[in-house]
Amino acid sequence: MRFIPCQLASPAGVLPVGDDWIFEPKFDGYRCQLVVWDGKLRLFTRNGLDWTERLGRSLPESVCETLDCAVDGEICALDKDGRPDFGLLCKALSDKNMPLAYFAFDLLACSGERITSLPLHARKKQLAEVIPSLGIESVKLVAHTSDGNALAKILLSKRWEGVMAKERNSPYEPGARSPAWRKLKFTRRQEFIVAAWRADKKTGALKSIMVATMDNGALTLRGSVGTGFSVRQRRELADFFSEHSPLGAPSTQLPVKGDIRFLPPTLIAEVEFLEFSSSGRVRGASFIGLREDKAAEDVQHETFFSDTTEKIAQPLAA
Repeated sequence: MRFIPCQLASPAGVLPVGDDWIFEPKFDGYRCQLVVWDGKLRLFTRNGLDWTERLGRSLPESVCETLDCAVDGEICALDKDGRPDFGLLCKALSDKNMPLAYFAFDLLACSGERITSLPLHARKKQLAEVIPSLGIESVKLVAHTSDGNALAKILLSKRWEGVMAKERNSPYEPGARSPAWRKLKFTRRQEFIVAAWRADKKTGALKSIMVATMDNGALTLRGSVGTGFSVRQRRELADFFSEHSPLGAPSTQLPVKGDIRFLPPTLIAEVEFLEFSSSGRVRGASFIGLREDKAAEDVQHETFFSDTTEKIAQPLAA
């Protein structure tokens, strides 16, 4: 069984309402596809990379040979409160003793046959039968609800990343960013392209990074990030960036000044920030970690949830 390209969600500022939608938590981890074929388990990133060796530590090498399936979900590292934490997941990439959990929210193939054309509610019904039959403690079935407003308020109180809204009768659209799936983020946090970096003149360690998004095929500068790095990260990232820094500036000129070392637009950073300025720059930005599961063309300016919880759910415009 081959990897099936992942369906992607469209950013949203409010949750849709109505009987056509179901809602589930948005997880703070790496999107992964769990494929079982001939009793063997493999984990693929959203770009189709086989990361079984890197992230499959909590999975058995084999399961029931009669159960061939492809499951869509997210692999996470959990904090002491059982909440997914992307920062911990970044640490887990280099610490194989850290346990991981896989949260399954969709079923793409069952008994060796694709079921992506089935409506979401039918796929989830089969998923609820498949996950228990796998018998893997670290693989969890993601629950869903028809009350998005109530779920959002619960997740807000527990400081989760956000909530997902999905059309219950929609098919799975491999490789598409579909309006049938909508992601609403509570915290102002998103991925940015690392466009350039500055080194400390005295130590040579990383001082800050310049981040950007890809809008209409061109890089748009979104500001500077100088906090959130540990002393070790500043040293290691400076070495890493030095290996990737080209001699000249990128073909798309960015409005930056000073001792800047440009990078090819391939490195992705997760950044938390207070707000966007009127000119579209991040304020109060803090580095969370580098992402290896996303491509630069997927990094766009995102919409975030209003701080007013009473405005979580609104009807869709006609």
